[in-house]
Amino acid sequence: MASLTLLGTAPGYPTANKNHTGLLLDTGRQKILIDAGEPSARTLIEIGVDPADLDAIVITHGHSDHTAGLPMIIQAAWIVGRQASLPIFLPAELIHPLRNWLSASYIGPDFLPFELRFHAWEDGPVHSVGDCDFTPTPTTHLQALVDRFGNGRFHAFSLGIRHSDFRFVFSGDIGTPADLAKPLKAGTDLLVCEIAHVEPQALFDFLSSRKVTRLILTHASPEIAAEIDTVLTVARKSLCQTEVLYAADKMKLELQGA
Repeated sequence: MASLTLLGTAPGYPTANKNHTGLLLDTGRQKILIDAGEPSARTLIEIGVDPADLDAIVITHGHSDHTAGLPMIIQAAWIVGRQASLPIFLPAELIHPLRNWLSASYIGPDFLPFELRFHAWEDGPVHSVGDCDFTPTPTTHLQALVDRFGNGRFHAFSLGIRHSDFRFVFSGDIGTPADLAKPLKAGTDLLVCEIAHVEPQALFDFLSSRKVTRLILTHASPEIAAEIDTVLTVARKSLCQTEVLYAADKMKLELQGA
């Protein structure tokens, strides 16, 4: 059966005993890494997955708690002699600096025996990633940077993922619950949603009129994490038709229902 494993559930600041954001989607035929916060490569090894065996990597935005583990994943693939090309889906603004960063670490395109194939989310409304369709939707997570520096860059995305056997939504980092209106328009079997940058009650009020079968709360700020039992009680009261869980590193979720 297809599964989603949460490799890391910490917020943007280093947290004891928690890894930074990463999710492994295993469809049974494809293994797709969603975000690559550190130490994704080590955590993959710990759950029995060789980083070199990933079929694709997708990145929601450029913050280091979502990207810092990426060079080690690529280095691991190089060390074991990967030959197959590696698709990487990400905001267009990250492609050039990522190439430079990897090259500065001696694992850029000129150093590798396999091709890094970069695909910008902005190039299409739907992207085929392995045997799934990914629909990226812009969020307002980086709006403060847009306001400060202009709108030529600073893009963050939530992701709607559809497979013949399941569908789910990953919020990425959002600026307001309304960022999820489009991804949740048709409802979802599973929503993995961050709670570092939104007020929990506002999120639950927004979700109360949406069809969400399971809600996994992740990426909690320290203040919210300290009160998580209360937060979960409020969520379950507000969303009585939804199963609500608090994420933990290496939590594995079975995916079913389309």
